[in-house]
Amino acid sequence: MSSPEIRPASGASSAIDRPTFERALTLLTNAAQPDAHGYVGLQTVPYRGHHLLASAVLACAPPNAVVLEGGVSSGYFARVLTSAGMVVDGLELDPDAAQRAREVCRRVWVGDLQAVDADQLDGPYDVLLFGDTLEHIADPVAVLRRLRGNLRDEGALVVSIPNFSNWAVRLQVLAGRFRYTDRGILDSTHLRFYTEKSVLELFAAAGFDVVDIRGAIPAPFVRNVALCRLLHRVGNLRRSLFAYNFVVTGVPSPGAHG
Repeated sequence: MSSPEIRPASGASSAIDRPTFERALTLLTNAAQPDAHGYVGLQTVPYRGHHLLASAVLACAPPNAVVLEGGVSSGYFARVLTSAGMVVDGLELDPDAAQRAREVCRRVWVGDLQAVDADQLDGPYDVLLFGDTLEHIADPVAVLRRLRGNLRDEGALVVSIPNFSNWAVRLQVLAGRFRYTDRGILDSTHLRFYTEKSVLELFAAAGFDVVDIRGAIPAPFVRNVALCRLLHRVGNLRRSLFAYNFVVTGVPSPGAHG
């Protein structure tokens, strides 16, 4: 069996141009507000995780898109999308966070993603979105397969996921250390760990073709847009080594059924 590859998109666009990046950054900045209840704070640093995630959704979603966000938390990222004119439904495990997300989302279902009943959702959706969520699920392939039937034929799956093969983790493992942390790549609540290759395999197993993958390259204390853009481009030459997480866009594979 050959390894999955990144294929040109036949439906949703995979290209992210500079105006899209700029619009995403503006939306992030405008939507940012203190939120002690989100899994992480909304990140407004150019070309880091949330910027790449917002850019990927904007690039593949039509105007007035309807998005299903798995692991919507308190709705802090959904607010970015609704400010762009999109409608967001959410799935969330924490009832308190879900209640706050309802201030932003059209509808929020409370429960374990692993047990979600796809027939109860208000699809079809233009985008299925999972921002640093799939690694917390025991069987993400089963979840994606189940939800794929709620995605329009021309829709897209957008995912951000930590990169276990980041150089810092490699050094720890090489030194014989594997220490869980409260946040980050080795988060103690992570049930799955992914490299760039295994992310491609995840998408393929779930019935999606990857049309775009980008690495979020950490650059502490750097916020200048031009410099962040340069570091992003250079770091993505070896994203499997330097990326902190991957932002991946996929489209339904031809012949795949939900």
